[in-house]
Amino acid sequence: MSTALLVQDFFELGDKTALVCAEPGVVESTWKTLKEMGFKVHFSSDEDDAIERLRYTQYNCVIVQEDLAGKPLEMNEVMNYLSTLPMAQRRNTFVCLLGESFRTLNAIQAFTLSVHVVVNPSDLPNLTAILKKSLVEFDRTYRVYRIVMDSMGERRTSKRAEG
Repeated sequence: MSTALLVQDFFELGDKTALVCAEPGVVESTWKTLKEMGFKVHFSSDEDDAIERLRYTQYNCVIVQEDLAGKPLEMNEVMNYLSTLPMAQRRNTFVCLLGESFRTLNAIQAFTLSVHVVVNPSDLPNLTAILKKSLVEFDRTYRVYRIVMDSMGERRTSKRAEG
């Protein structure tokens, strides 16, 4: 299947959303996995387009190819942009980094790169299982944080209404 045949989904409030920032061959395999997992998917192989999408959409899941646009990881503009996001926004976005230099599910590599999971492209056939496991861990890790933030937001709203 060609990326020309893949359709950028329209998002509605409450949808599970994903952005894949990768070369066309990687987009095809990740797109299928994300669709099977119930995500509505956008994709981009252009760094500027990906950053523009990230500016205006809060994605639940972002998958980034390490050498996007043929640049080394240190010069990956999408990863650099994600690293500047406010912590509250980052804690609501699961980030997966794909690259030849990674060992799939290596927690130390993921931690040092400020992502939730790293995946070697040779493991893309197992991406569904990898993402399911990693997303459960992500949700478990930030569940209490989200509950507290939601309750604080409700308290602020109710105080304003009373005041």
